[in-house]
Amino acid sequence: MKSWKKGLFLAAAAVMAAGIMTGCGGEKPAASSAASGKPVLKVATNATYVPFEFKSEDGKDYTGYEIDVVRAVAKEMGRDVEFKNIAFDGLIPALQSHDVDMTASGMTATKERAEKILFAAPFYQTKLSVVTKIDSPVQSVNDMTNGQEIAVQVGTTAAAYAKDKGMNIKNFDHSSDVIMELTTGGAAAGILDKPAADYFIATKGQGKFKVIDVPDSKVQYFAFGFNKDNKALQQEVNAAIAKLKENGTLNKIHEKWFKTPVPDMPATAEEALGI
Repeated sequence: MKSWKKGLFLAAAAVMAAGIMTGCGGEKPAASSAASGKPVLKVATNATYVPFEFKSEDGKDYTGYEIDVVRAVAKEMGRDVEFKNIAFDGLIPALQSHDVDMTASGMTATKERAEKILFAAPFYQTKLSVVTKIDSPVQSVNDMTNGQEIAVQVGTTAAAYAKDKGMNIKNFDHSSDVIMELTTGGAAAGILDKPAADYFIATKGQGKFKVIDVPDSKVQYFAFGFNKDNKALQQEVNAAIAKLKENGTLNKIHEKWFKTPVPDMPATAEEALGI
């Protein structure tokens, strides 16, 4: 009994010492999951972006292509995942304040954003598309600059594109709000990433809406984001993504959600952005 008590005392002392050491400065270690004891990867997402990240039908869990990729990456890294659901325009501030470790929310890697945060290797290739009612007079992007309201999600590349084209923008916090606005007739058209547009047309929008190509929309890449001072985590995630590509896991997840093989993509965000 005395030996057991002594062991317990020493273990408690070790935990307290570790806490004191952490409080003295240096890099803060990842928190551990009480259930598994594994380090926790804290991930910010905006779970309104079907089919990438959204809530399950019972509202109890997160699901989607990007959610599956996050979980596969975390498994490769030997970590548990803790999701935090926040507004899209709050993602970068959450990284900068160290409130989370990583973002996973259909965020396009851009040079402008790369001035504020680090990006992991791309995990998805996309471009922009227009969604409008099937009988809409809008036939091309050129028909969207006549003053009619165009729905976009604030802070996205779609919003930036619409602004550059001089469109009359109607901003929304979530991509699901953009789709809702279209279904209620509150906007003449909306601009979304192509997979989200295609998914809507194939499901709730089938027979009611159409997708219009955006010819001058360049190929873009979705990537996880990190604080500028967390280069180590960026490299760790990059290594995990490379492993998922190599062992076929990323391809399996891509085929599960999009019924197509994952395309070849740059090995790093720096390569994708030319920086």
